[in-house]
Amino acid sequence: MKKSGMFLMKAAAGLLVSLTILAGLPAGTQNGPVTGVRRLVTAAVSRAESTGEASGQDAALQEQYDAAQSLYDAGAYEKAYEAFTALDDFADSRARAADSKKKWKAADYEKAVALYKDGQYEEAMNLFESLDRYKESRSYLYKSKMGYLRSTYQQADDLFDAGDYAGAQSLFESLGTFHDSPDRAQEAADKVAAQEQAAAEQASYEEALALKAAGDLEGARDAFIQAGDYQDATDQLYTVVGLLALRSTYGKAEASDADGAYEDAYDLFSALGDYQDSAERAQRSKAAWQASVYAQADALQSGDPARAYILYLFLGDYQDSASLAEAVKALTTQESLYAAADALAQAGDDAQAKAGFEAISAYSDSADRIAQLTENLRQLRDYKQALYLKDIGEAEQANEIFEALGDFNDASRMITKVTERFSAKQLRDDKTSPKSDVFTAPDGTRHYYQIYKGVHTWVEAEAFCEVLGGHMATLTTAEENDFVYHFMRDSGYLTAYFGLSDEERTGDWIWVTGEPYEYSNWHRGQPSYSAHERYGMYFYKHLDGTWNDSHFYETAKVDPGCSYICEWDVE
Repeated sequence: MKKSGMFLMKAAAGLLVSLTILAGLPAGTQNGPVTGVRRLVTAAVSRAESTGEASGQDAALQEQYDAAQSLYDAGAYEKAYEAFTALDDFADSRARAADSKKKWKAADYEKAVALYKDGQYEEAMNLFESLDRYKESRSYLYKSKMGYLRSTYQQADDLFDAGDYAGAQSLFESLGTFHDSPDRAQEAADKVAAQEQAAAEQASYEEALALKAAGDLEGARDAFIQAGDYQDATDQLYTVVGLLALRSTYGKAEASDADGAYEDAYDLFSALGDYQDSAERAQRSKAAWQASVYAQADALQSGDPARAYILYLFLGDYQDSASLAEAVKALTTQESLYAAADALAQAGDDAQAKAGFEAISAYSDSADRIAQLTENLRQLRDYKQALYLKDIGEAEQANEIFEALGDFNDASRMITKVTERFSAKQLRDDKTSPKSDVFTAPDGTRHYYQIYKGVHTWVEAEAFCEVLGGHMATLTTAEENDFVYHFMRDSGYLTAYFGLSDEERTGDWIWVTGEPYEYSNWHRGQPSYSAHERYGMYFYKHLDGTWNDSHFYETAKVDPGCSYICEWDVE
């Protein structure tokens, strides 16, 4: 390069650096401040050469030197270091650059120490890290890190105490393995999960109340179960279960009425009391019942006047029954009335038979027959009341009546074991499988299934499924058995109980729903006919879907009970 070119480059460098420093313009680019200055110098040289501009070399470099010195005097040691470094070997620039760097490091060190003492550990850490081995920077860096960890831990602890568990979790996790931060992070995460669960339970509870108010009792039941422990969710759940039972009984009464079984409809509507329009429906069913008896009596007047007479007596003051009874009475004898009353008794029409015997109370053993029929009617009334109570979930009251009835009908077999109420949370959390796909039975009905574990007895399992709106699974066809068995296996189980029992009488197997026990799939050598093994199950040793009978492990000292399968009908 020509001597004039060298002069121009140095002069341009001096001018540009001076301008950069004094005007506060960026001193560099992505490659650093010094390199940036040199690029600007090169550009300036090119422009100087192209325009022919020139100035004295010493004057230009001195101007740059003076600008660097001004930065130094102002305490801007880092920028002074950059400016002196850009001058290369001009005058004592190298020495001044080294001195500026020393001052710069000393200033940063003092600032970092002040930050550390002021508890601003993160900022101090950044400065001490940049200082590397300068003085005690490494020692202070460690102290700053420890101070930062301790202060952050305290901040996380304060957030935890204030109930900001998400914030506490985030900070504890950022601390890595410091102290017990992993445990505290998990504790905070558990609190966050609990808060989220509580919010979800509250939402389910509020939804359940709305569904209950709207009359969607099945939806309300399911939502209260999802509400778990929230407020009075369990009490609300059982209120809904009771309403569902009342609605079911009301449906049975309606079905009886529609089928012409007016007496049964009258009994059920009467038992329902003030539920919906039950009182009104009871009177309507009674009227229909009386009308049917009246029509029957009219039809019998000529062919069987004795029975017609008894029916008119039974009807009492219904329409003109009393006068018609008097008109027909002349066509009867005591013998014909006794025979007609006896036939009614044999047919189970005890109330009508009683009316007949009362008409001839002094004849033969009519008085004894009246007493017997009176007792039968009392027992039948109590039996129907007990059935009603059982249907609406009042098992204890129903059991008392069934026990008092002794051998009347099948009263002794109607006694059920009373279980403690299940909490909504248990009903929600005891499931151990997802719901199955919907199975369509050969008769066109549709069902789905789910596996649970958590109760200690088969009776509790039966009650558990019923509170959920279903029942323990009943496997009444080969197709259903195959479906349920493979669902159980696909869910990861080899053993589970279903709704078959011979608890009432050994060898007399009964499905919980009362469905006919026609299909069975016992393994070879099963059932055992042991009074100890009373319940049907899939057993892990029988891998072909055949059945075993066992005892639900009710007497096990550790982990009593077993998995069991619930079933629901799909509308």
